[in-house]
Amino acid sequence: MIGPFFVGRGTMPALFRSRWAFAAAYLAAHVTLDWVSFIHEVPPLNITPWNPPAGLMVGVLAVFGLRVVPLVWLGLMLADIAVRGLPVALWATGLANSIVAIGYGAAVRLLITRMEFDPRLRRMHDIVLLLTGGAGAALAVGTGYIAVHTLLGLFPWSSLPEVLMRFWVGEVIGIAVLTPLVLVWLNSPLRRLSRAEATEVGGQGVIIAFTLWLDFGPLASERYEYFYLLFLPSLAVAVRHGLGGAVWASAATQTGLIAAILLTGVETARMTHFQLLMLTLAVTTLLLGAVVSERRRVEAAIRERQSDLAHAARLTEAGEMAAALAHELNQPLAAAMSYARAARKIAVMEAASPRLTEILDKTVAQAERADRVIRSLRDFVRKGGRGHAALPVAGLVADCLALAAPLSGQHGVPILAEVAPGLPPVRGDAVQLQLVILNLVRNAAEAMDGAASNAHTDDPRRRRIVVFAQPADEPGFVALGVRDSGPGLSGVVERNLFAPFITTKATGMGLGLSIARSIVEGHGGTLAARRLPHGETVFRFTLPVYGGETHDA
Repeated sequence: MIGPFFVGRGTMPALFRSRWAFAAAYLAAHVTLDWVSFIHEVPPLNITPWNPPAGLMVGVLAVFGLRVVPLVWLGLMLADIAVRGLPVALWATGLANSIVAIGYGAAVRLLITRMEFDPRLRRMHDIVLLLTGGAGAALAVGTGYIAVHTLLGLFPWSSLPEVLMRFWVGEVIGIAVLTPLVLVWLNSPLRRLSRAEATEVGGQGVIIAFTLWLDFGPLASERYEYFYLLFLPSLAVAVRHGLGGAVWASAATQTGLIAAILLTGVETARMTHFQLLMLTLAVTTLLLGAVVSERRRVEAAIRERQSDLAHAARLTEAGEMAAALAHELNQPLAAAMSYARAARKIAVMEAASPRLTEILDKTVAQAERADRVIRSLRDFVRKGGRGHAALPVAGLVADCLALAAPLSGQHGVPILAEVAPGLPPVRGDAVQLQLVILNLVRNAAEAMDGAASNAHTDDPRRRRIVVFAQPADEPGFVALGVRDSGPGLSGVVERNLFAPFITTKATGMGLGLSIARSIVEGHGGTLAARRLPHGETVFRFTLPVYGGETHDA
């Protein structure tokens, strides 16, 4: 009935590697959660302020798929028998629980297959889908579940909206609190905490317990004004630990709330009010944790991309240096070959020692071999070894602006984008082209920080760098570049702009612009610089449109 659950689940906790162990653990958890949360019910159905079994069901269905629908249905039946003593006829209970199990299974299947929901909760998009999809599924399932019992005469049809509201909020709270916890746990098993981490978690738990005591203890009032203090520790944990901490903080807070409600005997008439507060707390904590985790993932991706760019820069710089060395070695090597050939001819003409002739032959052969090696190295540096793909221009510029954000803060200059609409994709290597643009942006930022800056560039309103993209004058090309409001180029610098090993920087090697030009020319484009009338500088390069007829240089 249960089927092979665990294909491809390498991160599954070791306890659940057996399908039967998992089934037993699930059923025990379902019945236990139903038993501890069965308070202020709508007699005698499974309609409570917080229904954690709903969150458990949705989480398990998201991880294992429709194959566990029979197991979910069995859990519902066991809970109705063990907790509620089978309040209605067996066939009616089975039918109502079938609506719940199949309804949630179909909803999760729809989220995964049609809306690209990822049960690993890697994106903010997944959290939003879980909350909205879970709310919609709870409404549909609740309508069917309550309709079955209304037909049996448990309550009049006029009460259906009120009962449905109680059911829906309890289910949504259960899904918002427990489903993320189940998904995080099953996809990322628990690890042993360090002493410092354990101390921090214990302190956060004490703060949550103290806040609950303020709200429900001797200092509490009938209006429970201190409830909103529960947001502080929950949100603090979400900010500190991201989604992983948020799901545990939300579960701990909601468990404490239910325990406090049981101990203090909150009247049933106030439960809807408490339900909405609990739902607001759970959703807020979850969304904030998701935002923090996604931001950290984006920052990690940017750091990784910057590391890739730095690595590519080092490799390209080494290649450019090798190309420059190859160029400089060509002439003395050619001269050495000429002298060796001449010496060989003289040795033959003057009937020199055969051993001398042999040595000269070997000298010429080795010099020719060295020439072939240098030519091969130079061709490799010029042509490169990376494949070119279609690159959306707007996306390329946007990625560069994200990577250049630290430069903007470091130099105190805004970096803006001006991208003409409707540009076709260009053909190239993303990392190399990002390296070109970032090199130009860095040069512009450093130029505006230099002592030679004009007075008008000291005005923060005038200081700016613009990364632009527009149609090129040449058909089949797109023009990109960097424009700055810096001091402009001096005549000496402009004449030697792209020459390797020539720089005005105290710590520079003079290879940045030479590398940039080599990359652009390797893509089939050209790179040029010019001064604007007011002293600003523009570096502009062209790239071929993807699918055009232009070939790499």
